[in-house]
Amino acid sequence: MKRIILLILFISSILRANYLITNGEIALFYDGKNNILTNIQAKEFSKDILSNLQILLVKDYKIYRARDYYTETKFINGKNIFYMKYNINNNVVESYIVLSNENKNSMLIYTNLNGVEWDKPYKLIYKFSPLILEGNIESRDEYYKYDMLNFSKSERTHVFVATEKDFENFKVRLLETTLLKGLNERIYIAKDIENKKDDFLEIVFSRKKPEFSDFSFKEIIDREEKFWKNFNKKYYYLRENVINQIKKFYLVSFGVQKNLNMSMSRAKYLEQLKIIYLGAILNKENLIPEFNFDRSDSIQNMFTYYYYMRLSSIKGNMDAKRLIENNLEKVKKDIQESYKSIINKEGDWLDNSLIFYNFLSEMEKIEIDESLLNEIHLMKEDISRKTEKEIVNSFGIIKNNDYIKYLTILSQENQVKNINELLKGTNNLIGLLKKDDTIDSGANLSLAILLYKNNYLVESDKIFYSIDYFINNEEKYDKIDLEELYLYFINIQYRGLI
Repeated sequence: MKRIILLILFISSILRANYLITNGEIALFYDGKNNILTNIQAKEFSKDILSNLQILLVKDYKIYRARDYYTETKFINGKNIFYMKYNINNNVVESYIVLSNENKNSMLIYTNLNGVEWDKPYKLIYKFSPLILEGNIESRDEYYKYDMLNFSKSERTHVFVATEKDFENFKVRLLETTLLKGLNERIYIAKDIENKKDDFLEIVFSRKKPEFSDFSFKEIIDREEKFWKNFNKKYYYLRENVINQIKKFYLVSFGVQKNLNMSMSRAKYLEQLKIIYLGAILNKENLIPEFNFDRSDSIQNMFTYYYYMRLSSIKGNMDAKRLIENNLEKVKKDIQESYKSIINKEGDWLDNSLIFYNFLSEMEKIEIDESLLNEIHLMKEDISRKTEKEIVNSFGIIKNNDYIKYLTILSQENQVKNINELLKGTNNLIGLLKKDDTIDSGANLSLAILLYKNNYLVESDKIFYSIDYFINNEEKYDKIDLEELYLYFINIQYRGLI
């Protein structure tokens, strides 16, 4: 019965879903409401590049916008191949968006026109709305270039610009060698279709000379399928649900380690440390990257110490212990400054409190002088009191389920009291915590961890396997949530499943 209810929730979510399409480097969204591809971005440039991309057909001076017709959509394999099927007055157009796993800066659009039964020539048009509003479009030997956008060339292809209104009236400016795109103009790539029954366009996001694929569409799809098949083979011993989450993690984690030491906010830095830690859980052969323990921010240094300790524990070495012992005065200074920041409630002090408390617990395992141990003990007690005052009401119960993760730094008595109250919230048909009549994935994953840590193993398993089923069937098409992935894999790690 519980699974039937979860399945109903899953089906209803698909009907209103937007879709995130990504290979970890390029990302775009299929806007289900407006039936267009939007917000195309490349990680290298840290911003959106195209506001939208649309597919049009033009025949006998009539414009057929694919977005105006019924569309069937689905993912193929991972989240990097997206299929769209349009029915334009009984003429079927199929388009595939492929974000390559081999050339991470490449987006390929393949359009199958075998289902178009018009007996006269027509045009297939790709309409681009760049967020670089003005600039020169160039026709080069093998491609067209507009800033970091590079479009592949093919026979019987024309590039022109026009405002929305001018395009409606077929008043366009054609590219010959160089053409200045105006503020309100769009870029149109038009293909003359006569006997040809398919089309292939590749876009490479790069300011350097682009490298285009030499493969046919079939070969590209075969290579992508082989990539995911080999990916699955690496984790053959895991359940399919877990592999699905690892695929998401692969997309989130791509390119993180090379950017680790760049200047970034605390929140962003912590995200990257979590990604590196999860990478080590999933692949114990991963090398620990070089950390900078001398950042200007003591909170970031504290983050670094803590995750370095956890990574060393996974690797089964004493590197973190030696580092702390050899740099104890520096570590003490960072501890004092972090403590002061948290007591003064600076920034995300609650999240910082949780990591700081856990870091101090790790410090207690190292052979350090008794005075420092006493100081650490007093700091932990103080942080526990301040956290409790912030997150619980006058009855000692947390104010909302977002605070579940902080319960682990409260007293054992307070944790058990809240656990009993939270379990009452799971007394429903689906056996999970809900928020505004929807299932709260983060809260349930946090509750499963809290239960496991407090030896409520049966209850923890019930919560985890129910939310595991929901997460893998509900599928958040419009985003990949790093915090949810982190909590998911910590649950998996506790259960010895990875």
